[in-house]
Amino acid sequence: MSGTIDDPSSWQPAGETSLDLLNEAVNLIASTTLNGLAYGVVLTLYCICIYTLVLQFIEGSRRRHIIFSGIYITVMFACGTVYCAANARLTQLAYVNFRNFPGGPAVYALYEFNTPISIAGATAFMMTTWMNDALLIWRLWVLYIGSRFSIPVVGFAVLTYLATFAMGLVTLVESLLPNQSLWSAISVKFAMSYYAMTVAYTVLITALMVTRILVARRSFIKATGQKKHGGQYLSIVAMIIESSALYTVWGIIFLGLYIVNHPIQYVFLGTLSEVQIIAPLLIMYRVAIGKAWTAKTTQTLTSPGIEFANRTGTQDSSRSTATIETSAARSTFNKIHLSPAERSRAEDGDSVHYKESATELA
Repeated sequence: MSGTIDDPSSWQPAGETSLDLLNEAVNLIASTTLNGLAYGVVLTLYCICIYTLVLQFIEGSRRRHIIFSGIYITVMFACGTVYCAANARLTQLAYVNFRNFPGGPAVYALYEFNTPISIAGATAFMMTTWMNDALLIWRLWVLYIGSRFSIPVVGFAVLTYLATFAMGLVTLVESLLPNQSLWSAISVKFAMSYYAMTVAYTVLITALMVTRILVARRSFIKATGQKKHGGQYLSIVAMIIESSALYTVWGIIFLGLYIVNHPIQYVFLGTLSEVQIIAPLLIMYRVAIGKAWTAKTTQTLTSPGIEFANRTGTQDSSRSTATIETSAARSTFNKIHLSPAERSRAEDGDSVHYKESATELA
């Protein structure tokens, strides 16, 4: 390596353009600093979720569900850890051990794409995507259970998931073949199709979930005539959109940059795996603390009692039944949205209302 202290231009890598240097710089920052930052968020959320699940397990409620949730988020966290560690090791090899590789570290990163470390990282990355998409199927089933559209809607979602899974598997295998990478001519075609499909899948499932909740909100308001409680449906809609929007936005931006092969794509690619884990952890945490829509919520808010009370509300007994059923629905929402203190006050109010209704019925 030649160079002089008095000539800073001689310190730059020989034979590399400004675009090559930008590629290497962005790749280095994304694979280390940004990926580590995103992993820190994942680690924090994982610890919070595990702590919440352990407390619930000690209380002895829904233990099978708690065990399943714990296993799911642990596998997701393990995949994120493997991906982060693989990125760190590959970056070390490219920028330290073999920094004089012809073409620079960015070219070496392509050369080592089918090494065991790279294969482990790519597989962990793809697994987080598959598990994230599978979680959306479960949430969709919870929302549509008991609906006459449950089988066609969930069935269509499962078929779409299988299609994205197959395309992801093809993309993974193709990019890990000898002398291939995620940026090879053949792999790019599969990768573009896959990322377009998985982003579209997320948007589609989110839209189906939001539609179901808004329809239930309209039915609830129509049956009870109380719009103030219908606003709580919008809170659940907001949570669902927030959980899905993070990955959707990240995926769309990455896909656009990947298609035009812009260096900034590495920023989103380096953090995409952790972002895919953050969204499910947020969903699982809300489920764990009771701030999510459950099958019991659907059954309570679409119970025949509410519909019957709406049809025969002119009779005293039916009017009392409607009041009691509405109180039950409010109680379900209180458990989902209110703090312990607010929930206690709300339940006291519902208790008085229930007693008054029972007196009228007697």
